[in-house]
Amino acid sequence: MRQFRVLIVAFAHWEGLSRLPALLHRAGCEVNILGVPGNFPALSRFAKQLYISPNDVDAVVADLNVHLQQRAGYYDWVVIGDDPLLYALEKRRREPWVQQVFPTVAGDEGIDFITSKATFIQRCKEHDIRVPDFALCADQAQLQAAGQHLGFPLVIKEAQGFAGLAVCVIDNARALTEISPNEEVIAQKFVQGRLVSCTAVYKEGKPVAWFSYYRSRTWGTFGPSSAIEFKVFPELKGILRKLGDLSGFHGLCGLDFIEDAQSGRLVLLEQNFRPTLTMDLGNRVGVDVKDAIQLLLNMDATGDRSPLVQKEIAAGTVPLFPQDVFRAIDDGDTRSLFSWLCNPWRWREMRWNEPWILAQNLRHIFAKLRGRKNHEKRRFV
Repeated sequence: MRQFRVLIVAFAHWEGLSRLPALLHRAGCEVNILGVPGNFPALSRFAKQLYISPNDVDAVVADLNVHLQQRAGYYDWVVIGDDPLLYALEKRRREPWVQQVFPTVAGDEGIDFITSKATFIQRCKEHDIRVPDFALCADQAQLQAAGQHLGFPLVIKEAQGFAGLAVCVIDNARALTEISPNEEVIAQKFVQGRLVSCTAVYKEGKPVAWFSYYRSRTWGTFGPSSAIEFKVFPELKGILRKLGDLSGFHGLCGLDFIEDAQSGRLVLLEQNFRPTLTMDLGNRVGVDVKDAIQLLLNMDATGDRSPLVQKEIAAGTVPLFPQDVFRAIDDGDTRSLFSWLCNPWRWREMRWNEPWILAQNLRHIFAKLRGRKNHEKRRFV
């Protein structure tokens, strides 16, 4: 089997994306990185070539355009690694090269579905995908009406956002008066239940692999997972197929749900159309994303292959490094910190196969313990 060439494009300094080079290497790929200085994937020992851009999202997009022209036909897959890049590319959607690298085969409808949370939730509802009750609001009067109809607490989402930065929970009508939307926002009913996430791989709109889990612990209310507990949800298969038909997505992604406390059914909150930080954990439950990547890149393979199916394995709670260490520091959870320090079972979650990434994570941890740096959760999604 020939070696496939992959380019990872990175703007946001997200630690989760640092897992992708090793995963691609295991899949037999040549890994190249284009992005801002100090981006996490560039620290990987599995990166063959680095191309550094100025620390500006539009500059990264411009450099990507030039790079692809200079290396025409070289790459089998261009991975857009973070949401800011997707939003920047969406602004240039009319340029043919953008349509070629954007991770959808569904044209403008797929781009809208991927980059607009308003379009996303509307189309999900139209196609009978269970989502929270919602209203689109452009002013304070519409927000107050949504509050009266949907009740409190009320979730407010901007049309574009990532890592929980464009989401807030409003407890009452008085607090709602403090919101003055500059553009249309989503007012969404708050659903009680357990947080669920899913990592999935799509090939041209068809799900070829996925695994799911409870988010047992999170670093902050809307922050990244810091510990997970694997769980099979049979209804996921149908949901993923519908979402693939709507998005035409091609690549690795993550989905977030609530397991409704009353019905036990999954309620879709959002889909993150880029690789997420649990992508390398599926092999623990029979879904090695390496195999799915090989299928994704083998364009000559038929698309009717049975998807990789998660096995019911009692894996217990899996803590994530470094996210769970940062959570423990912020929460003052000394017991968990002591466990990370003294329990060899937890050491296996550390990135021993990526010494430079491990060193960077440890540097951030020591700096946070000394109180010298305010680490943003969005860096570790």
